[in-house]
Amino acid sequence: MLNFEIITKIFSDFFNNPDKNFEYNQKIEKLVWLNIKTNRTLWDLEDSARLVELGDKHVSETKGKIDKNNQTRNDLIRKIDMEIVNLFGVSFDSQEKFYSESPGMIIDRLAIIFIKLSVIQNLLSLIQENNLKKEYKEKKNILLNQVDRIGDFLDSYFSKLASKEVFFEVQQPIKIYNDKRVKKYIKANVRKTLKDL
Repeated sequence: MLNFEIITKIFSDFFNNPDKNFEYNQKIEKLVWLNIKTNRTLWDLEDSARLVELGDKHVSETKGKIDKNNQTRNDLIRKIDMEIVNLFGVSFDSQEKFYSESPGMIIDRLAIIFIKLSVIQNLLSLIQENNLKKEYKEKKNILLNQVDRIGDFLDSYFSKLASKEVFFEVQQPIKIYNDKRVKKYIKANVRKTLKDL
């Protein structure tokens, strides 16, 4: 059964060898791996989009790639949640047992925290200034505490799902920005918002 230890191993597999296409026993494990891979791609694209010195065309093309990868990320969160529904037989009970944040969303948040940890670890090996190094060690410790707390919560969540103490809903995607039919209206709305600023 999926748990925080397995998720941590999947993340570790990715960071130790990001180019390797790992084989996992369960479909959900592969989805978790794809989630961290997609989040890492998004992280790198966001960094690239900030390189305004490369010109407007570069930023625009990169933003388009970010949009596509964000859609992939959202689709993966939904697929993870659907697999968890299948694993645990999640079904609606009472509102008091409803968790609004799904396991897929939590796994996605953990992936981002693990990416931040890897970036900070790389920075710590490069930073020369003692005060800056100390500050980034503190940031690393904050992230490690977040990982522990979220990991404990996720294991508890899985346990409660298995015993039918809680439930969640798989969110239905409502796509707006990928709908070319409303693009002109979105542009008009953006222009109006910018004018009002």
